[in-house]
Amino acid sequence: MMYRRIPPVFSLAYLRVFLSTIDKEGYNREAIRNAISSQRLKFEEEKFKAIGRGYRLKTVKSEHLVKNCYQLSTQIGLLKKENDSSSLAEESRELISCGVGNLKTKSMLLSKLFNTYIPFNEVLFCVRNQPESKVLLPLRKEKGLFKSFAEKYQLRVNQLQFEVVRNLLTQLEILNWREKKNGNRMQTVYLIATVLKLSEVRESIDTTSELSNVKNVSFNQFLKDLTEEGRLSITHEMSTADILKQVEDREYTTIKLRETEDCLLIRTLNVNSSCFEEVLWEEYLKISDYKSNYPVYYTELRDDVCERLRISDRTFDSFIKRMINKPQEYLVKLHPGGGPMPPRRGLSSMLKALPPKTGSDEYITFIKATR
Repeated sequence: MMYRRIPPVFSLAYLRVFLSTIDKEGYNREAIRNAISSQRLKFEEEKFKAIGRGYRLKTVKSEHLVKNCYQLSTQIGLLKKENDSSSLAEESRELISCGVGNLKTKSMLLSKLFNTYIPFNEVLFCVRNQPESKVLLPLRKEKGLFKSFAEKYQLRVNQLQFEVVRNLLTQLEILNWREKKNGNRMQTVYLIATVLKLSEVRESIDTTSELSNVKNVSFNQFLKDLTEEGRLSITHEMSTADILKQVEDREYTTIKLRETEDCLLIRTLNVNSSCFEEVLWEEYLKISDYKSNYPVYYTELRDDVCERLRISDRTFDSFIKRMINKPQEYLVKLHPGGGPMPPRRGLSSMLKALPPKTGSDEYITFIKATR
């Protein structure tokens, strides 16, 4: 069954805590509520720690979040209702034990989300089909404002539903987003994956086409992924199974779309170390006004590099940690520094902006670079 509304669960961490508590204690509503409240308080503590201010944690009411996690997990089949009891599906234990960073778990969650909620399909293909595979939308909650911008992109979801999809697909490394600094509280949301339907691939099959003649960005990347020469090694005569095998051999996630009898082909974009280092240095110099060894905000640099390279925050953080820990492998030398980071409105935006921590549990708020 396809739903028009996604229960507003903005972080897969809540869903994981919800399922983990059921796994340990059964469907004990009070235990679930306490576990989710603890997770929310943990997020709040990290937020205040990052901005370097004193705080007073307030009691977190988690009844609605428990209800939303229950709806989400039952609708996508992670929680099974049997008579008057509930039990975990086997895939739930994958999420509990492996987390969303695991490729198999990501594939499972994507399949369930796209086959259950219409807004996931609408948001993803709306973003993908823009000329640069990105959209600019308001973050502010003003009546009619989001709708007026969404209509320009023919986006048929409300702001709440859009932000749920945006958050979950960001955590699954299909989209990324950043808050714009122009004072109007806008957000740029952009694609960081190759996304195609199998039907689109079949329609585009032409073994004589050169790569340079292909205009669609995702299909262009698909060709690069499948062949060195820019020619598609798939023919009209090939079966769906043979095509999907070629695609899966190149680490694409394939999702059978039950409603349309089509397949969704997804692969998060990659970047090599030398390319990352070069772009990092260029974007660092822009922010620092071309001054070497000058401190810049970590999150500002991450936003700029991720948008330019179309990579996730997690990928950026991983590269940075390697550059700090193994400086001998890079020409650009990084020097991290702590301190308070600028606050952002809303827990979702604040958590998105959190930088990684050092071994001393301090956030890398600033970073300096030399070459």
